[in-house]
Amino acid sequence: MLLTDGLCRKSYDQFVDSYSNPGDEPDETERNARISRFKMRFSSSCWYEATASLYENAQPWMFLAGGGDDCGVCISVRVPADAAEPSGPLVDLHVPRGAKKGHDARAMVRALRDIPGWRKVAAL
Repeated sequence: MLLTDGLCRKSYDQFVDSYSNPGDEPDETERNARISRFKMRFSSSCWYEATASLYENAQPWMFLAGGGDDCGVCISVRVPADAAEPSGPLVDLHVPRGAKKGHDARAMVRALRDIPGWRKVAAL
């Protein structure tokens, strides 16, 4: 929820300063496109790769893909153009081709879907 709050309330530069991994800040092309990519590592066997877009005059969005134990967990957030708040994170299970589903992925998706405000693809 901290990330979605940042997506709504921070400028691109503030978002990058808050969430970029040291030494892996956006390059010039990503900065011009207002894209930020970063990794959130929870343990040596569980991490999320995140991509966020805060392009001016467009809907901010963020996508997180689980890795390791959470491989297959996909979380996306989009801020509607006419709202100051996101409409609620969307979570689903999608294992990339050639990857093996993480042993915690299905339980993580179920747990996130149970949180008030979270949605699933079927809810759209």
